[in-house]
Amino acid sequence: MRLLRILRAVLWSFFGVRRRADATRDLEGIQPHTIVAVGVVVAAVVLVGIVGIVRLITDNGSSIERVQSRVAVEAPAGAVAKAYGPSVLHDTMEERVRPCTVCHGSNTEATADGFSPRIAGKPAGYLFNQLVSFRDGRRTYAAMVYLVQYMTDDYLREIATHFAQLELPYPAPESISMTPQAVARARELVEHGDAAHNVPACSECHGANLAGVAPAIPGLLGLPRHYMNAQFGAWRGGKLRAIEPDCMAKVARRLAADDIAVLTLWLASQPASTDLKPTYGSNRQLPLECGSVSPTAK
Repeated sequence: MRLLRILRAVLWSFFGVRRRADATRDLEGIQPHTIVAVGVVVAAVVLVGIVGIVRLITDNGSSIERVQSRVAVEAPAGAVAKAYGPSVLHDTMEERVRPCTVCHGSNTEATADGFSPRIAGKPAGYLFNQLVSFRDGRRTYAAMVYLVQYMTDDYLREIATHFAQLELPYPAPESISMTPQAVARARELVEHGDAAHNVPACSECHGANLAGVAPAIPGLLGLPRHYMNAQFGAWRGGKLRAIEPDCMAKVARRLAADDIAVLTLWLASQPASTDLKPTYGSNRQLPLECGSVSPTAK
């Protein structure tokens, strides 16, 4: 108890808030040198604690620096340290259309889901028509409608021109097994059409190399089979519409379901090289009247 009374007296003397009567009572019977000795010990303990806290803080800082240095040493050659702070983006069309790559891929090729088409290198007039159709309600895919619903014609033309000028690799053709009869039927539809059902050849509109015809007819190669099947189904069911007269809707409804299946199988399995580009033929006569071609060709 006497030791506790001495500690209490010393501690209160440090802070100077003990009432005089209480302080006098605590110091009764205690020799001055005892109080001084205990005071020195308490002061030393407090000092050691402060020094320990300071060292702990500085050691943590040094540890972080050592870890950063080790990471920097172990980083592969050519690696660039990540800069902290706000990112600086340049106001270019490439940056503005970056959201498009979420669905269409970083190279604007077909994505793994098989339902997002390649848009790089497609004729600008065709891309513009599709963007306008999403904006004006002829096409209803929600994500595209959300992106373009408030855009002007001029801005949509800029976007279409940007993607039309891209020259990127085509995706590898799909590995598909077809019977010789199915291959022959697909080639017949591509090269000659189906006169019995008034279906023109694919090559009559989309070009002999099926790469499309500028300014407004798209290519058919490098597209996922699932995407093409979905498009044909949407045309036949009336969910996909183009500017009237809608020539592709007519073709889709005239084609037999089995013919659509073999046609998309064959198209998806055809290789396409990077130098495959649309031809130009804005003044040629088409086998069917197409509203999405005529306005763009003027």
